[in-house]
Amino acid sequence: MRLLFAFALAVCLTGQARADETILIGDAPLPVGIEIREAENSPFIGVWTGTWDSWRSHILVVEGVDEDGLFDVIYSVGRSQFGGGNWLRDTAREENGTLVFTDASFAARYMLSDTRRLRGIFPTEDRFAVLERQDLSAVLASPTDDWFQIGQREFLLTDITENGEAIELAVAIYVPDGDGPFPLALFHHGSTGSGTNERDFEWFFTNDWFADVLNAHGWIVAFPQRRGRGGSDGLYDEGFSEDRSQGYSSEARLSLPGAERALIDANAALAVLRERPDVSDDPVLFTGVSRGGVVALMQAGDQPEDTAGVINFVGGWMDEGQGNAEINPMLFRRIEGYEGTVVSIYGEDDTFYSIEHSRENLGQIEEVGATSEFHVVTVPEFNRGHWVLWWPLLWEETVEDYLLRVESRP
Repeated sequence: MRLLFAFALAVCLTGQARADETILIGDAPLPVGIEIREAENSPFIGVWTGTWDSWRSHILVVEGVDEDGLFDVIYSVGRSQFGGGNWLRDTAREENGTLVFTDASFAARYMLSDTRRLRGIFPTEDRFAVLERQDLSAVLASPTDDWFQIGQREFLLTDITENGEAIELAVAIYVPDGDGPFPLALFHHGSTGSGTNERDFEWFFTNDWFADVLNAHGWIVAFPQRRGRGGSDGLYDEGFSEDRSQGYSSEARLSLPGAERALIDANAALAVLRERPDVSDDPVLFTGVSRGGVVALMQAGDQPEDTAGVINFVGGWMDEGQGNAEINPMLFRRIEGYEGTVVSIYGEDDTFYSIEHSRENLGQIEEVGATSEFHVVTVPEFNRGHWVLWWPLLWEETVEDYLLRVESRP
């Protein structure tokens, strides 16, 4: 999917100038001579930086708007698997509060969120961007990669030790506007496919759109990276085969202790985050995707009185076609003790977990006292149901509705 996305951008971006006519902001190029016509009255005008899909550098420059209502825009992206970044000049128009590119072959659109960030949707609707307004002179004066991170990257010094050394867990933290303190939401990442490619362990997981939705409701959102993942210290060891080159184990005796290890990391991250002055004493919203959805369920069961709610995206620990069939049901039952509502969002045509398999897993949480709300969406691309998190228009309304219900409880 990322290769197709990169190829589509490579085809669309035809406006690259010579190297001596551009300046690199991190890995994203901009043309020289940008002119922001600040006197004009539009909330879109200015320089916006962020990412596509929380990983690919993106800059949108809206220079101004003419008498016909057309905006002059510069669109830039950073490196991809197809090579260096590129940029183009185009025009856009405002339609019902949305900035839409006029080029029918690349009709990307952007809208302002309640956090005053800019949310973008790729023309094929399978990619999203979140950007923040920046000062052009500041960006040009310090042209680094730092401009593209929406959340703050930090390290949490935990009470976990390995080989006598204290473990620090990497985390991205998204802070809403205001003085705080704010209620905390944790989002837990999933696995790395089969677990056989160690380079995948390095990927830092976050989701700018989800964080922006929660920030708009006043939640501070944290994406902790468990041991050995995303720059965190320690060994990544969540249920591997005895020969690690074989990836994740399908045996319960190895897989289940891996889930316990993940819960230890999640609780260690929570303990440190609880000490932040901008985090309130209110109950926590636990969320996660794939294996992270299971971690969220387990964490809610581990401390039910401190749980505001649970959002589970395509949760499961082991591929339903592999290993001990009791692994997933046993872990879903670990939510026992939490008697609130769990909202679960799954996509059809999930290559890891069929809808029927997931329905049976979610039945386990009802058997132990929680309430299950099961939402099934159709992801447009073939066999892409497991990637529903990356299609925010499919789940944003469901999440917003759940947040309103959580926030209205005394």
